[in-house]
Amino acid sequence: MFLFFSLFCMKFSFNNKTIDIQRFPKTKNATLRPWNASDELIVKHLSIRDLSTAKLLIYNDTFGFLSIWFHEYQPKCIVNLKSGKDAIRYNEKRNNLTQGTVLYPLQLKQDTKYDVVIIKVPKSIDLFELYLQEIHENIGERGEVLCGFMTKYFTKQWLTVAQKYFETIEQTKAEKKSRLLLLKNKKEIVESVQPIVQLEYNGLIFRQYYGVFSGKHIDYATQFLLELTELKETEKKVLDLASGNGVIARVLLEKYPHINVQLLDDSFLAIESSKMNLTPYNATFIHHYNLEPIAPESLDAVISNPPFHFEYEKDISVPLSMFTQVYQRLKKGGRFIMVANRNLSYKKFLQKIFNNVEIKAENTKFILYECNKL
Repeated sequence: MFLFFSLFCMKFSFNNKTIDIQRFPKTKNATLRPWNASDELIVKHLSIRDLSTAKLLIYNDTFGFLSIWFHEYQPKCIVNLKSGKDAIRYNEKRNNLTQGTVLYPLQLKQDTKYDVVIIKVPKSIDLFELYLQEIHENIGERGEVLCGFMTKYFTKQWLTVAQKYFETIEQTKAEKKSRLLLLKNKKEIVESVQPIVQLEYNGLIFRQYYGVFSGKHIDYATQFLLELTELKETEKKVLDLASGNGVIARVLLEKYPHINVQLLDDSFLAIESSKMNLTPYNATFIHHYNLEPIAPESLDAVISNPPFHFEYEKDISVPLSMFTQVYQRLKKGGRFIMVANRNLSYKKFLQKIFNNVEIKAENTKFILYECNKL
């Protein structure tokens, strides 16, 4: 038994098998790996099992590590992010593998009963429940669920959610600060819960799937942005970047019905949620993690509350790469209006790209930036 990791070649070896994995999209933070110890523990735990005839299902495989390792067993993989799907495709090519089946949540057909299901436990408790709902509907009577996590993130709420769907819940011993939850004996009858929450903002009702950003209330940074943002008469083609449930686009369209709004988000569940909230409006939905699908110099304004976390990891290289793409897609005279946590200090980065950068408003938590392409 041998585990090997090299920061430079990103290779993982165990029991004389080696795979080559890289993060995708790439990051400038060299300390961030494309897998963690819980992935390794899953591999070790299943190494003593005969999976040759097992039907295997994998959830939340962030960079394709598990999909690549278990590729020979033809697993179906469920990811929420477009970047997650492309990461699997990228690493399949790196390892000279054929394309496996990759689906988004809500797309799994109930035509197969799975024997082994693997979940990298997501940060969102609600998303964890949405996954367990799908798994409960699709797992065989003797099926087992392996939930991998780092011990420092453990919460008893995971157990509360898991107990709704499975009779037997066990925990493995910790290894390299990671553990597994093992779920067995699915309950025959569970309470039917629609994985959708309803939020209110300024008299408007918003619906969103479990696991979409800020599921308890409209995010405070977004509220700060909306309270202070006004569009010009000339700003007709607008992008809501990292659009979440579509609240920014919806509020703008209520106030400026003549505009055309595009909504872009990496999360499949976010895009599906925004469709519920904006279907009657003049809106276009783009499921992507960068601005490649949008034509250069085609936008009058871009409005955004961009993410800077990837699950538990803080990685500002993602929004920083977007800033240049925003500049390229704005028309001359276009504006980029963005809210951010004040501790991120984005101004120095924005000034390297835009002709003019102003702080339009700030409070103890947030800064509202306006960037102009002159």
